[in-house]
Amino acid sequence: MWKKADALVITQEQQIIMDAWIRAKKTPQRIVLRSRICLLAAEGVSHNAIAKKLNTSRSTVILWIKRFEEQGLTGISEDATHGLSSRCFDAKKVKSIVEATLHTKPKDATHWSTRTMAKVQGLVILRYKGYGMLMVCNLTV
Repeated sequence: MWKKADALVITQEQQIIMDAWIRAKKTPQRIVLRSRICLLAAEGVSHNAIAKKLNTSRSTVILWIKRFEEQGLTGISEDATHGLSSRCFDAKKVKSIVEATLHTKPKDATHWSTRTMAKVQGLVILRYKGYGMLMVCNLTV
């Protein structure tokens, strides 16, 4: 059995901002959920009860409470990074891939597959959508 979680400590200013996010029609729903999690935790509601009330998982509740404790409002208003991004390419490499995709064809095929393009460009396959196609990342940079 888990021990009862301590109430999350939030300032009045943080509470006002999270309430405003929840009421605003243009706030992304992921931020609304995170705000609701934190406000309920500040009231001393258990992680399980928060998860049940908001129709989410206990691990999600714990994640966002921890992020708020570590980073404050910034922690719940910004998404965490998800590994390597397209910025691992230099501009010349991106141009080379796009040019090859749009203006050349591989031998014995009608169009480039991700794997054949990666092999020709000397890249490792990672899933990233950009320029309307699946991109790969150069891990040798």
